[in-house]
Amino acid sequence: MKIRADLHTHSIGSGHAYSTIDEMALAAKQRGLKILAITDHAPNMPGGAHEYFFYNLRALPEYLHGVRLLRGAEVNIISQNGALDLEPEMLAALDVVVASAHAVTTPENLTKKQNTEMYLKVIANQHVDILGHIENPIFALDYEAVIAAAQEHGKLVEINNASFGLARHGSYNNCLEIMRILKERNMPVVINSDAHVATRVGEVSRAMEVALVQGIKPENILNLNAKKTAEWLKIKLK
Repeated sequence: MKIRADLHTHSIGSGHAYSTIDEMALAAKQRGLKILAITDHAPNMPGGAHEYFFYNLRALPEYLHGVRLLRGAEVNIISQNGALDLEPEMLAALDVVVASAHAVTTPENLTKKQNTEMYLKVIANQHVDILGHIENPIFALDYEAVIAAAQEHGKLVEINNASFGLARHGSYNNCLEIMRILKERNMPVVINSDAHVATRVGEVSRAMEVALVQGIKPENILNLNAKKTAEWLKIKLK
């Protein structure tokens, strides 16, 4: 079962990824993707793109190698109040915004309650579309509360294929807990690659396998269908 839209990928613009946007789009075409979001890391990530990089994404064509390109960003949660590292007017100009916590950008000394409150503020941000890799055990969360809020505000929760290749203790079990709640709530989800090189674009086999085993319904995996993905993000396809 293959996705038709990959909504979390990184080009050389992220500073620690290894392929150009052209290479990423060509790989997407070869893998049968119809939509590819380039969501490079925002400025607070070491080596991340300058804010002007995101402003200038308007220079990209809508289609490259026949694949619909989405101008996006993976923004960093940079404070306990849920602040992000791109300004609202810049986020509003993007096609898709993934918000994530990272050890090098997000406060790590918070309690589970504080982390949860931080995420609730992020979820309330009108410009955020997707919560990225919330399974990270560094940031303990009340998943029931976070996912309920995401559903209420119409945000997508990501199941990140890269999470299944990590050695972080607790990451896998957290993924299972997230999937349990998503299944119970019958929520739409996205399964993304988080590719940092062209050869990984669209590669979600491990996450997909676990999601299906855990009872996530194929019809609830939004990015198995390009048209449904486009409708959710309010973007046009040819």
